[in-house]
Amino acid sequence: MNVRSKSPNSKLILKRFLLVGIAGITAVWAFRRAREPTVNQSSSSVELQPAKFSPQFYWLEIVGDRVKLTPKTISATATSPEDALKEAFNKLLKQSPNLELTTTIPQQTQLLDLHITDNDIYIDLSQEFTQGGGSSSMIYRVAQVLYTATSINPQASVFLSIKGQPLNEVYPLGGEGLLLEYPLTRQKFTRDFLFDLNSYLQPFSVE
Repeated sequence: MNVRSKSPNSKLILKRFLLVGIAGITAVWAFRRAREPTVNQSSSSVELQPAKFSPQFYWLEIVGDRVKLTPKTISATATSPEDALKEAFNKLLKQSPNLELTTTIPQQTQLLDLHITDNDIYIDLSQEFTQGGGSSSMIYRVAQVLYTATSINPQASVFLSIKGQPLNEVYPLGGEGLLLEYPLTRQKFTRDFLFDLNSYLQPFSVE
C-alpha cells in the first residue's frame, strides 16, 4: 500500500496559517496590555503635614495717653486649635510682661478649661480672675482674654466662666458688677465697652 506524502503546497499553507494565528494572538495580548492601567511601584507616598497654628496673647501697652492691646505671637507646637490656644493662655497667665507692657489679669489666675464647639470657645478661669480692680480693670482683662481666645478665629464667640459658673447678668464680674452678655465677640465688645472707655476713662484701642 502506497502512503502518499503531503505535498509541499499543503505544508506551506499550514505554516502560513500558524504564523497568522500567532500574530493574531500577539496583537490581542498587546492590545490588552495597552488598556491595562500601569502602576508605578517606585512612586513614594505623600506625607500629610500636621496643621500649624500661630495664636496670639495680648498685653496692655500705654502709648501716650492711650491704652492699647498689643499682641504677641507664638509658634504653637499643638496640632489642634484648642491646644494652641491653651499654649497662648499659659503664656498670658504665667509670663510677666516687660517694662513697656502691663496686664490687669491678677496673678495666680489659672486656666481651668478651654474647649471649642463649632464657632464657640468656652473658657473657665479660676476665682483669682475676679479679684481686685474697678470696672476699667475688669474691661481690660476681659479684652485680654477675649482677643487671646479669638486670635486664631477672630469671628468666634467666647463664653467665660469662673470655676464652672458662667459670668452673666446673674453672676457679674468683679465687685462693681461688670455685666457680660453672650455671645461675646470682638465686634460686640467694641460696641458695648470701648465707647465707655474712650469717653470716660483712659482711651483704649486695639493694635
